[in-house]
Amino acid sequence: KIACKMLEKYDISLTEYHVLVILFKENSISQNDLASKLSVDKALISRLIQSMESKDLISSSYDPNCRRKKVIVLSEKAITLIPMLEKAHKLSLENIFSDMNQEQIQSIKTLLEGLISKL
Repeated sequence: KIACKMLEKYDISLTEYHVLVILFKENSISQNDLASKLSVDKALISRLIQSMESKDLISSSYDPNCRRKKVIVLSEKAITLIPMLEKAHKLSLENIFSDMNQEQIQSIKTLLEGLISKL
C-alpha cells in the first residue's frame, strides 16, 4: 500500500514505474527493446511513452544512426523520483512479508521462479 500511495501521489501507474526502473538500470533503451522487456505490443508502448513524456518522466528521440529507432531516456524529474519510489516499494514488500518466516518466503520465491521460467 505504501508504494501504491507513492505512485498515486506522483500520478505514476505501475507499468510506468516498471519503465522507470528499466530505464534507471539501462540508462537508455529503444522503444522496441522496452516493449520486449515488458512483453507488450508496440501500440501500447507508444501510448505509454506519450503519457510518460507528458508527465515529464522520460524523453524520447530518434537515433541519428537509424531514423526508425526511437530511444527513450529518463528525465531529471524521474531521476530524482526513483530513489523515493524504490524506497516505498521496498517498505511495501517488507510489510507484505513481515508475517512470514524464511521458509515461507523461500517457498514463494521458488514458486515464482518456476512460474517465470515457464513464461
